[in-house]
Amino acid sequence: MKALYSSTILLFTALLLTASYGCSHQSDGQFGFLNRLGIHVNDNLMLGDSIVMNDIYCGDSNQDDNEVEGKELSAEQYHALIGPAGIDFTDVMSKWVLLGVRDVGHGNTLAAYYAGSSIGYCVDLMTYDQQGKLLDAINLRELHMLWRVNLQDPEDNNAFTLDSRVTFENKNSLTLHRLMGACVMDYDEGLKGAPKWQQAWEQSYIINDKGHFVMQRQQVVMEKGQVDYFAAMDFKCWDLLACSLHDPSIMNFWNEFEPRVVEAYGPEYTYNPFPLDVLKLYNINPQRFLRWISAPGNSDNRLLPYFKVPRDERPALLEEINRLQDPDARLWFTTIVGSWDDTPLTKHL
Repeated sequence: MKALYSSTILLFTALLLTASYGCSHQSDGQFGFLNRLGIHVNDNLMLGDSIVMNDIYCGDSNQDDNEVEGKELSAEQYHALIGPAGIDFTDVMSKWVLLGVRDVGHGNTLAAYYAGSSIGYCVDLMTYDQQGKLLDAINLRELHMLWRVNLQDPEDNNAFTLDSRVTFENKNSLTLHRLMGACVMDYDEGLKGAPKWQQAWEQSYIINDKGHFVMQRQQVVMEKGQVDYFAAMDFKCWDLLACSLHDPSIMNFWNEFEPRVVEAYGPEYTYNPFPLDVLKLYNINPQRFLRWISAPGNSDNRLLPYFKVPRDERPALLEEINRLQDPDARLWFTTIVGSWDDTPLTKHL
């Protein structure tokens, strides 16, 4: 009887400890991985319905002194949260600030960061699971509000991005909004006069159960005046690089976008950054890009004629090609690479 009593006490104690651990683990909560890094999420770090991009001059020598509301990351926090995203997110920038977080369902967390240096800034969105593992990231790039074209002659300066913001429609959907236009600006005084033209567009995503950013649409929602479609297409190319590190949905949008680029530029316009944008799309996830280009039934893709890698980077490309499972695709790509010349990537190929 005494042995039975002792066993019962031990079993009860074990159950109590297990329940206690479970409650403690659950109380760690949605943002427990941040707490463990010394980032205590309070109301000030909860993202609202939108993120408005700060009006910061790209190239402003005082940019590092601009106050950005949020939690500036320590080296340890930076390496834990940002480091796994790779060089697209970890090079150049000298200051990283956590702007805020929000629950995006399935136990996953979205975090928004400001990344800045004396040469520019960007806003990045990253998703994590409850253990703090990075799931996905998109780089919203340098969302400069005012771009100085000619420092010597203020009358020759143009502002292009007039407004940039991200809105959250519900728990797992978000939209990047752009208002672009051309107007004269002054180095010290900012905008001068009304824009000559304006174009607004939206780019929408959902965040799926894997925490991946899945592109849904990009559409123009407003135009005023005679839009400079050369400039408009350049900016849309940049926005179409704000895509998931993993999900391939962006490829179909690029395929639909290419005819609009050709229509906007025209054959007489010799400079075209489109090949560089396609190369960037490849670099984000080489295997995803190669598989999409060579997929059965995708023979009408429009990106292949623009795809070319500089000579010194081709050995790495051939290694990626050799990783493809389909032998016909490997042979096809190897033949294409062998046909490339060294025409600069900033020209039509």
